[in-house]
Amino acid sequence: MPAARSRKTQGTQPPSFDFDESSLGALDPGDDEMLDAGRLDGVVYSGIARDAWQLESGATVEACRFDGLDLGTWALRGAHLVESVFAGANVPAVSAARGGWRDVELRDSRFGSVEAYDVAWRGIRFTRCKLGYVNLRGAELLDVAFVDCTIDEIDLLDASARRVAFDGARIGTMNASGARLTDVDLRGADLGQIVGMAGLRGATISPEQLQLMAPALADLAGIVVE
Repeated sequence: MPAARSRKTQGTQPPSFDFDESSLGALDPGDDEMLDAGRLDGVVYSGIARDAWQLESGATVEACRFDGLDLGTWALRGAHLVESVFAGANVPAVSAARGGWRDVELRDSRFGSVEAYDVAWRGIRFTRCKLGYVNLRGAELLDVAFVDCTIDEIDLLDASARRVAFDGARIGTMNASGARLTDVDLRGADLGQIVGMAGLRGATISPEQLQLMAPALADLAGIVVE
């Protein structure tokens, strides 16, 4: 009788990032006219304070750096952010649905509601950020990291996520209903409530997290524990 084959795994693959802020080099200062033009390329802004900043669908912000971004609302539905850095932002309402972000760093910032459904994000890093409700329904996420972040609620309903990590993140509620996850690492997260437990298939959790999830997993499997 042939020997049983052992199942080999390569482990959870971490997010991969190609962009480095140093590649931006020396940037020219941007002005208000450029900020509203919908095409920013290779400029730097410091200390922006506005009630609103609106980018039209198809607008592009590429190879830019923003140090201090204090907005009431930020509308960039259908816009593109590429190889750019945002630091020290404070934005209560972000409308970014159906946009495309690639190689973007956001750090030391506060965002309230983030409407980012149906987006395509690749190579995105949130570091030391506080986020309220993050709507990523139907999103396509590849190589995304939330590092030392606090997230009140993240909604991944019907989202596709690959190589996504939550290192040192605190998450109040995660909705994984209908999500398709591959190499999604939750081991570094402090997780509160999980909605749609079946959607976590493909995620990696720690033994301690497994213990906390055990009652919900038993209920999902129809197991009675007495």
